[in-house]
Amino acid sequence: MGAIDVPSRSPSFSRLTTALHAVAPRGSHFPASLERPEARPALNLSFLLARSSLLAQSRRPAFPVNHAVRIPGGSPYTDDALVPVLSTMLLKWSTLIALIVAASAAPTAAPAPELRGLLKADGFTSQQWRDGFAKAQALVASLSFDQKQNFTALRASVPPGCSGLTFPLPEAGLQEGLCFADGPTGIQSRYSTQFPAEVTTAATFDRDLFYRRAYAEGAEYARLGAQVPLSIVVGPMGRSVYNGRNWEGFSPDAFLAGEAVRYTVEAFQENKVTALVKHFVGNEQEYLRNGVPTGYLRSVQNQTIDSIIDAATLRETYTSPFAEAIRAGAGAIMNSYNKLNGTFAAENGDLLLGVLKEELNFHGFVLTDWGAGKTTLGSALNGTDAIGGFPNLFGASLAAAIKNGSVPEALLDDKLTRILTQYFALDQSSLPNIDYDRWVANKTSTIVVREVAEGAITLLKNSNVSGLGLPVQNVRDVALIGSAAAPSKFGILNNLNMFWNKPSSPYSGVVTDGFGSGSSPAAYITDPLTGFVAASKEQDRHAAIDGFFSDDPTEGIVIGETGPSSPIDTKLMNADAAFVFVSAVAMEGYDRPNLELLNNGSNLIQYVADHHNNTIVVLEAPGPVDMAQWNAHPNVTAILFSYFGGQEMGSAVANVAFGQVNPSGKLPFTLAKQVSEYPLNLYNGSITLDPIANFTEGDFIDYKHFDAASVEPLYEFGYGLSYSTFAVSDVSAWPKTGPCPAPVRETNEKLYIDGKPSGMGVYDYAATVQATVTNTGDVDGAEVAQLYITYPDGTPRKMPVKSLRGFAKPYLKAGESQTVQFELRNKDLAYWSAVYHGWVVPRGDFTFHVGTSSRDLPLRETFTF
Repeated sequence: MGAIDVPSRSPSFSRLTTALHAVAPRGSHFPASLERPEARPALNLSFLLARSSLLAQSRRPAFPVNHAVRIPGGSPYTDDALVPVLSTMLLKWSTLIALIVAASAAPTAAPAPELRGLLKADGFTSQQWRDGFAKAQALVASLSFDQKQNFTALRASVPPGCSGLTFPLPEAGLQEGLCFADGPTGIQSRYSTQFPAEVTTAATFDRDLFYRRAYAEGAEYARLGAQVPLSIVVGPMGRSVYNGRNWEGFSPDAFLAGEAVRYTVEAFQENKVTALVKHFVGNEQEYLRNGVPTGYLRSVQNQTIDSIIDAATLRETYTSPFAEAIRAGAGAIMNSYNKLNGTFAAENGDLLLGVLKEELNFHGFVLTDWGAGKTTLGSALNGTDAIGGFPNLFGASLAAAIKNGSVPEALLDDKLTRILTQYFALDQSSLPNIDYDRWVANKTSTIVVREVAEGAITLLKNSNVSGLGLPVQNVRDVALIGSAAAPSKFGILNNLNMFWNKPSSPYSGVVTDGFGSGSSPAAYITDPLTGFVAASKEQDRHAAIDGFFSDDPTEGIVIGETGPSSPIDTKLMNADAAFVFVSAVAMEGYDRPNLELLNNGSNLIQYVADHHNNTIVVLEAPGPVDMAQWNAHPNVTAILFSYFGGQEMGSAVANVAFGQVNPSGKLPFTLAKQVSEYPLNLYNGSITLDPIANFTEGDFIDYKHFDAASVEPLYEFGYGLSYSTFAVSDVSAWPKTGPCPAPVRETNEKLYIDGKPSGMGVYDYAATVQATVTNTGDVDGAEVAQLYITYPDGTPRKMPVKSLRGFAKPYLKAGESQTVQFELRNKDLAYWSAVYHGWVVPRGDFTFHVGTSSRDLPLRETFTF
């Protein structure tokens, strides 16, 4: 029997569905292809044979299985939902033929499709955005179908500086189109600035620096003429320490990431460029993210990792920062490569329509990651608004689907309205035309980069006894050891050279950035050697800066600025301090295979520490590294974690080392004593069909895992020393009510108290906590006061031992005190309930903890709700 095509709008189709309902068991679920026939233009009846036990029961020979619904203009779509229905139907061929004949007897009107997640004016609190929405609606209504059809697809040829470019829309003032430009640490141009990575920025715990970094970066995109930077990352969150892209995001703590992304979105859009936030959601590993173990855009769909995340964890950890971004006005969201709970993120209606556009009331447009879209209908009907990369699933393909009735034209109008709303609201027609050769870096960016790098540097260990440790002062000779102190042998474009393939040889040189689409070249990079020499001269010091830039100390050659080469042992004996620079790298497309330092870095530290009693280690790394071999060595007198500090990192480290800057950074993640204490939290098995990553740990990642497992870390989340000392005191808390400052966009999240909907908003104030911070030392500096909460006993959902809910970073002169306040919202005290499908504040006694790290919390206050 051959395939039988039944047009979806024919009488036969409607009669067939009626007949199937008549013979199916009560409660059977039919796929959209049968329930809403207009969603598919034609149905190939060979699907009735697909993997059904009917074949086994038939007296006739079995037919081939895995037949698929044929969608003209689209990809095959196998509808597994039919299998349990057909498996219970005791049909023979005569019955099947009778059904087909009966289906053609009389017409039945097809119901109109249900349209979800359409953009509405409700929720905008800003006149600027209401006006943008009105302009977008009016323009879309005036356009012909031919004018509209191409704008959701990207052009095959794009100018330098753009990762993608839409077709022009002259009616909106878009003569060239919208330019989408990578990446998180700056524009991929030789005339731009390389900014510190987001993880570095998070380590500052400084909202002012969150904003200033983003403002400076956004201004460079604006000067370039790129309207949509692909630059803001809160996914991955950092579920696994091995994820190759953790450095692109802020922190595995949802509150810290949410605060950072809120200020970042606001600052970007102050420059009239769209704040696009990515990757939505569950892209917590690189291996099999797009169906293949290596490479970039190739895709084997049934080998793509499937992130299985329960509804509460999804909202409490993974979409929570996105909610803050939406409230701040983010104009675009990029979805991710992976599947979520069985469906590709780019085609997941529950995620994009249900969670993002309805629950979070997202007002912007959804762009796929490059190559993440799989089918035209799957993407168009389930919340994706624009396709990044290829194949080009929208444009002509989407137009054909609209013309044959598969996609309502109203969805195309909604997609264009979303794209144009942010374009008009941000006044992007006033931006210059795209010019890749335009110099966009400036002195302001340089200053901000250095201040962020300085504010992030985290002092993990410091003896500060008898002239040992940091800061180094009154010294004659300083030795810089390790290739990570020197310029990269690949030059300033090293990050682009290592994008497409996993590095086959050891990386050598300073590491200021990661690799992949998130990286950025720079007009220059100040390596530590350059920074130390400059700092020494500026401070009128007489330090001789010498560098041993091999990672093999047995080579015995020192390259120095001040004299001839000499063996490393001799130079170490003459140096007052030995700085050992070591590094680790991370990149898109690959997860970190281990947490070891590059080029036998741990052995290098061990060697130097065995020969010098004042060994100071500087870590250039994207996240946790293995420190077990050398951390406790008595001659390792100080450890600095500089993260990926951008083009001014060498100067920043030098300023901290010489005491010009008092370190104030805090770890935005946890460092374990042993690598085995980190949960793997990713699938790293063999390539297989339908690989699954089960997020069974729920919210318990990073410090929440260590707390729940009662494992003492080496250095805890929120930890960082100073050249001064600080104390917190006088904690108090009291209820507070009323709305928070109005966001750009209100969400539709619901709040429940005592099992009933609350008249208060999810983001209304709930409480204020106050404490005093005092600089008890003799050096001026900044300290990060941190607030954590513990939920009441009896909370229905298992909650972390403690969760960050506030931080403040006052700068205090020696002996000075300052009062800090933490404002808590209802959401900060709530958990997400699948029963109520909303946020629930439990009754009982909350414990508020205040201190200077997640494990140094001397103050406690009980708050009864």
